[in-house]
Amino acid sequence: MNINPIYEREHRVSTRSLKLSMAILIFNFIVAAVTLIEMNEVVDYARKTSIIDYTSFLQIFKIVIFLPAILLIFVAPSFISGSISDERQRGTLEILLTTKMTARSIVFGKFLSLFASIMLILVSQLPIMAILFLYGGISVLDIIKLVINFVVFVILIISMGIFCSSIAVKTSVATALVYSTVLGLFVGTLVLYFLAANSFMMNENNSLGILFIRFSKFVLLFNPLVSMDFLLSKIMGEDSSDILVSLFWYDNWFYINMVLDLLLSILLLALSIVKIKPHCKTWRKYGNSNL
Repeated sequence: MNINPIYEREHRVSTRSLKLSMAILIFNFIVAAVTLIEMNEVVDYARKTSIIDYTSFLQIFKIVIFLPAILLIFVAPSFISGSISDERQRGTLEILLTTKMTARSIVFGKFLSLFASIMLILVSQLPIMAILFLYGGISVLDIIKLVINFVVFVILIISMGIFCSSIAVKTSVATALVYSTVLGLFVGTLVLYFLAANSFMMNENNSLGILFIRFSKFVLLFNPLVSMDFLLSKIMGEDSSDILVSLFWYDNWFYINMVLDLLLSILLLALSIVKIKPHCKTWRKYGNSNL
């Protein structure tokens, strides 16, 4: 079985790096601390009132699910931003492209390495999340959907990071681009929706306001955090359908979001491959003219 040499090299280096070990330690410490604090409050309330509120445990589950996702938004870009730009700065990208390695295999190897590292961080938190499964209320189908949502979420972040890294000459520029695009998609789309909703509520007859809120809802379709929130809301028996155009969108939001995010990820990776090919402008400007 042939293993992508880029993946093999990157994965070996990342698993031995202090950065990955510290990320796993910090992520697990924060998630475990929040889980234990919240569970202690629920148990303490039950001890004083003799009432066990199972909804509180589901609320803790919601917090524990969202916490790693939010942490990844702020931490993952620092892992991803140098994936291509570091190679370009060191002058090794040109060398790689003169070997049998193609631009596609380079991007694919980088993607697999980053995906394995980030998923390792998330998988390490499963024992903490499994504590909440003991209290019930969460079906196997719900867990499968949440896992798929997280996987697509990670794929999208990595694809955005690799694309930004492929178009940037320096890693510092790539880092700024990755943080801007990631925060723009995961936070900016929510801000855009709330601004549109407020303007629509102030004047419901304004045609421009109607177009604005419809556009903001369409953009939200690319935000996997919204899909995650809908899944958790259904688990808890809450209704978040007021954010959508109709019940159809609310019921099928997860599937539409997953398809759109996967298509966007594929597009970004394809553009990254095109960008680092020897015939593109970046190669001609910064590559070795003797090669």
